[in-house]
Amino acid sequence: MRIEVNQVSFSYRQPVLHEVSLQIEKGSFFALIGPNGSGKSTLVKIISGLLTPDSGKVLLDGKGASEYSARELSRSLTVIPSEHYFDFPFLVRDVVSMGRFPHLGPLEGLRPSDREIVLQALRETQTDHLSERSISELSSGERQRVLIARALAQEPSTLVLDEPNAHLDINHQIAIFRLLFELQQQAHKTIIVVLHDLTMVGAFCETVALLHEGKIVRTGRPHEIITQEMIRSTYGADVQVMSGPEGNPVLSYSARPHE
Repeated sequence: MRIEVNQVSFSYRQPVLHEVSLQIEKGSFFALIGPNGSGKSTLVKIISGLLTPDSGKVLLDGKGASEYSARELSRSLTVIPSEHYFDFPFLVRDVVSMGRFPHLGPLEGLRPSDREIVLQALRETQTDHLSERSISELSSGERQRVLIARALAQEPSTLVLDEPNAHLDINHQIAIFRLLFELQQQAHKTIIVVLHDLTMVGAFCETVALLHEGKIVRTGRPHEIITQEMIRSTYGADVQVMSGPEGNPVLSYSARPHE
């Protein structure tokens, strides 16, 4: 799905986004970065149709977001939050099976093909061994992987993930991002992530948009955006940016502030 954000502004009680414009190409791996309070999560909610902008518009494959029905949109785009709590102790397999609902008719049960898609999503996220456990018994990291499995079972063309590596150990962080990279490269899905981990951004993402105080500061390749000067001017952080094994930017910092 190709996404165009044109001159979008939004306020709660105070302005949050100011005439934000960007383009996310179909099949790209796109990151939204910026300090806390810069408007990243609000922008994601607008892109996914959860919020309506005060002004400006969002086009999804050339069609206004508001023109999609909820079922149509859920077949094309899904949002995976960094936190989600369940009021009922569903089994993990039932949570992942919920991803098939947009593909089913009223009162229609899961077909064998749906069950196979659910099983594959569990395997891909390394949660198949959890399938008979209650979602309420899982750790935060395990729940996060189950949410990603549910999104994969939904088979959208676009996945939007808010801090997908939150609560995950380093092994599962890398595994999830390699899975997302594979989905983007081989299944040609559009992947949009909101991230604070700039080293992970540099390793996996093709394009980065830096938000600061509700505005797009710059959009470009990771090595163009993740620089010492850019991080200092927007995050106010004193870091060293080095080149990783494949030329991707890697952050380093000291326990002691530089003089």
